[in-house]
Amino acid sequence: MKMINLKKKKRGGHSPLRNAAALAVAIISVACFIARLGPQVLAQRETAALAAAGFIMPDGAAELLRTGLEEQDGEEAPATEHTLPEESSEAVRDPAEAQSGSSSSSAQGSSSQTSSAQSQAPAASGSGSPIQELAVQNSGVQYLNVFVKNTNQNQKIDIKAELEKQPEVKIQTDGKPQVLIYHTHTTEAYLLQEAASVPAGSESRSTDGTRSVVMVGNAIAAQLKAVGIGVVHDTTIHDSPAYNGSYIRSAQTMSKNLKQYPSIQVTLDIHRDSMTASNGTRYKPTAVINGKKAAQIMILSGCDDDGTLGFPNWEYNLRLGVRVQKQLSDLYPGLARPLNFCPRKYNLNMTKGSLLVEVGTEVNTLDEAVYSGEMFGAALAKTLLGLK
Repeated sequence: MKMINLKKKKRGGHSPLRNAAALAVAIISVACFIARLGPQVLAQRETAALAAAGFIMPDGAAELLRTGLEEQDGEEAPATEHTLPEESSEAVRDPAEAQSGSSSSSAQGSSSQTSSAQSQAPAASGSGSPIQELAVQNSGVQYLNVFVKNTNQNQKIDIKAELEKQPEVKIQTDGKPQVLIYHTHTTEAYLLQEAASVPAGSESRSTDGTRSVVMVGNAIAAQLKAVGIGVVHDTTIHDSPAYNGSYIRSAQTMSKNLKQYPSIQVTLDIHRDSMTASNGTRYKPTAVINGKKAAQIMILSGCDDDGTLGFPNWEYNLRLGVRVQKQLSDLYPGLARPLNFCPRKYNLNMTKGSLLVEVGTEVNTLDEAVYSGEMFGAALAKTLLGLK
């Protein structure tokens, strides 16, 4: 877990007067923070506001919630697991997870700077860290029960208009594969049982597919197959032993499957998120659906906001994304976080039906995540069957 904390001062380097001044500034900052939030932090439904004010929600992962608090600049705010840049010639300048993959060996993006990369996945065990549940509430652009958080600078979104446009997807139920499920970060894992704090020895990543996002992929695949939609679930590990280049490797996996199964029209990169406050608290986005806890889901649709990403067909992904978002919201109110419409590519340029989906965080339980996978699969199946 990459955390951006205040740097520790070297002992003996400052006078007591300077230390006192620094303390005074800190106290004033805390007082302003409390005054800004006011009684909101006391209500359970405003837990999200506290989270948003205390740390930055990652742009490729957790988004700002319904409180209206402004998102801080990602380069200076505390970061979550999904902020670590991968090895790439692209600079990751926002809090999104490294988007260095593309349909070829070249990296995507337009920035001329290069971010420093680490060779291993971010450690996020956080043993003993408190866990706090929250429900990511509706925010952003709204049409009926569909919410979209748009972080693009040049592209606006008209949800109603997008819902009326036909996605470039024509699903057949003839036994041929229509959907590819894969995982750029295959080792992203969940807790095996509910806990009030991160259990000692727990790991947020595992090559054991029975406790990772692979199980969510299995649940989605089962729902699609049950209605006759052919699925390929590729469980290739792309982020271990090396984390760098995960998106480049997953692009290769996509290319292999698209070549082997030319009938594939929809690709789903299934992840899980991570939300960590600057004080170490781990956040668990949860919804109760039919009396049972589920990990909240976020659909992400990328955009070539300024025309520099080599991503000309992003609109088609968005059309599909908002339809799935609408179906989720209709069937399971509260399960879906606002769709994240952001200026990133995420390998989503490789088909006209590609989405990235985040299911819970590392402190959701595996059962909660799998349950959400089942519901997402059911909503996706219903959406796709309407696109014959």
